[in-house]
Amino acid sequence: MPLLWRYLLRNYLQVFSLCVTGFISVLFVTRFQNIARFAATGASKLYILKFILFQVPFILPLAIPISCLISALLLFQKMSRSHELTALRIAGLGLTPIAFPILVCGAFIAMLNFTIVSEVGPKCHGLSKGLAYQMAAVNPLCLLQKETLIKLKNTYVDMKVLKSGKYAEDVCFIMRNFSNQRLGLMLAKKLSLEGQKIIGNDVTFISSIDPKNCGCFDHLVIENQGEMQTGAEQLVQYLRSSDWNVGYDSLNLRMLKAKYKAEKEYAKALPEMTRRLSLGLAAFIFTLVGVAFGMETSHDRKNQGIFWSIGLMIFYLLSFVAAKSMKHDWIYSVIFYLTPFPIIFLLCLRNFKKIARGTL
Repeated sequence: MPLLWRYLLRNYLQVFSLCVTGFISVLFVTRFQNIARFAATGASKLYILKFILFQVPFILPLAIPISCLISALLLFQKMSRSHELTALRIAGLGLTPIAFPILVCGAFIAMLNFTIVSEVGPKCHGLSKGLAYQMAAVNPLCLLQKETLIKLKNTYVDMKVLKSGKYAEDVCFIMRNFSNQRLGLMLAKKLSLEGQKIIGNDVTFISSIDPKNCGCFDHLVIENQGEMQTGAEQLVQYLRSSDWNVGYDSLNLRMLKAKYKAEKEYAKALPEMTRRLSLGLAAFIFTLVGVAFGMETSHDRKNQGIFWSIGLMIFYLLSFVAAKSMKHDWIYSVIFYLTPFPIIFLLCLRNFKKIARGTL
């Protein structure tokens, strides 16, 4: 490897590593609520550590492109202001040979980012969900709270008191019965967890029976029990059947393509594929932005390159957020995911030409 390549890559990767580490630390705040909910289930320190590590792939896809931008921008600004860039050009090197190793490194990082988004992220999503269900088997009453990692679909839960996930009072549990499309109600004065059994006191069940006659009302069935017992595993089984679903964002790329071919749901599959492609390309395009707007030819130190870089980054992020908000309209979603790339590329090419002519 040429000496110049080693010099450029070493400086680029050093700043890149520091930026990624810093962004992971800062962006953990966005996942802190999920981590706190998982810790509230009474998980051990080892399980909490595993759950935290499974959150990292959700942070990296955005942390990596921004780190690429900062690293390339700082590297070429430093080379410009220390006249290293001028010395290299006097020695006969053009802008393309100077920027080439950084752009190649950015391309490899883009492929790594695409792999994280398409393969590692969905895998960690499934593993973190599995940890949540493991804790549900150990402490199911804690998961009956409103703010939980496991969302009970078609179910309403309310309770007055919950002590350490072992004891609850005045429990109201309303669920949808799909067999007759009616609601079922369970009221309990007290629910407690003893070992692997849930024990209820003063429990009332209200359900309905189809009269099989369109002219009649439903028959209500009211059952009162002084005490009832059920296994914790049965509740976990209900939670799993109610909440566990395999969405497009939970599948790796190969399974996503297979599901897309089988179901032909363009509105769900194409935006998800384009989102992953967008995050992968973002690492390369942000590296290109840092290289193009980090170079300076003027003796006066100007911050135009920094402003342009920040503006293009904000433009991409706004387009990305807009595309996610339009996921139900797949055509506009795909357009917003992909539109920033040709625009940013043309602006970077224009800036390269200005620097090559010495007019910037």
